[in-house]
Amino acid sequence: MILSDVLDVEVMLFGILVQAVSLLDLIKMAKAIITFKLMPESPDVDRKPIKELALKIAREMGAIGEMQSKEEPIAFGLVAVLIMAMYDVDKADFDVIAAKMAEIEFVQNAEVAKMDLAIG
Repeated sequence: MILSDVLDVEVMLFGILVQAVSLLDLIKMAKAIITFKLMPESPDVDRKPIKELALKIAREMGAIGEMQSKEEPIAFGLVAVLIMAMYDVDKADFDVIAAKMAEIEFVQNAEVAKMDLAIG
């Protein structure tokens, strides 16, 4: 290998490093819209307090901006509660948030159902 080839490789590697650093900066700025799915223990459970507490937990755990709650029919009268909230990707642990939501009374389980990334 001659010196010019070595320099070409170094320039190429430097370019790759610059791109990697730029991507890391984008990830740090990224926002994630997370949909949490909470399953009540039974069809008879009042979902309103579940929604209110889940939204409160989402806010306390770092949600930014507007949040939404929806209901999703599952089967046999069971209806899941969906909580949509936005977070800074590098500042939140979504599984921890779901685990906290699972502690709500009359919630059988909670999980991260969907994650959408938004850059900027």
